Amino acid sequence: MIERLFRLIKPGTRQQMVCFHHAGGSAEYFLPWKTDLPPDTALYAIQLPGHGGRINESLLHNLHQMADVIAQSYVYLPVRDTFFFGHSMGAALAFEVALRLQKAGRGITTLYVSGRLPPHKNTDTDFYRQSDVSILNKITQLGGSTLDYQQPELKDLLLPIFRADFTAIETYQRQCTELLNCSVMACVGEQDTEVSVRQMSEWCQVTKGAFRLQVFPGGHFYLNHAQKRLLAFINQSVAAQQSSKECKECKEYHDEI
Repeated sequence: MIERLFRLIKPGTRQQMVCFHHAGGSAEYFLPWKTDLPPDTALYAIQLPGHGGRINESLLHNLHQMADVIAQSYVYLPVRDTFFFGHSMGAALAFEVALRLQKAGRGITTLYVSGRLPPHKNTDTDFYRQSDVSILNKITQLGGSTLDYQQPELKDLLLPIFRADFTAIETYQRQCTELLNCSVMACVGEQDTEVSVRQMSEWCQVTKGAFRLQVFPGGHFYLNHAQKRLLAFINQSVAAQQSSKECKECKEYHDEI
């Protein structure tokens, strides 16, 4: 179960990043990332039931249920500094999992959220209720893939996944007002039509920790074209936090002696 849910894309011994895919996506979306992360950083990607290599499993239609499943299985991952990255639906899901882990005493170090309204802002769309054509047109408009979703084989395979994920994210409601203790880094494409730079800045309201907003060229799927820039930003901020942590631990050690 743990190997199916947390796909290990790249091993590492010091710290780990866990990535959460967008609606209709899969863990395989993050395969190219392994070449741009430091050697000591492990990379995991969430593979939800019914997605990717789990295509024959039953889909989930509720984001809180998704978060519960992930948080319950997270105990089997190594205990080390952990960073979450979630894009679009994955941002909301990563936030909910981070909250659950914090309550369980395994809070993460940093949450990277991308291309998604903050959890206290509800979407006013209902594509999950609309026709197959409307859903496919929306997916095509977002530009996340070059696939032709009108091909009958792809359409039959992917439409149930799109509809399930749209149901999960469009019916999502934040259930508590608890704040995260970890840092939150918000990333957005400057031409994103799904969420504005100003709206992304409101992610600052979900944490007691540090917050930073980083804007990249491009639209909703800016990360398809700005992967190296995005991962350079992530690597730089992770390294800065590790350095700060080591300095603090060194100071505490010298204070004790």
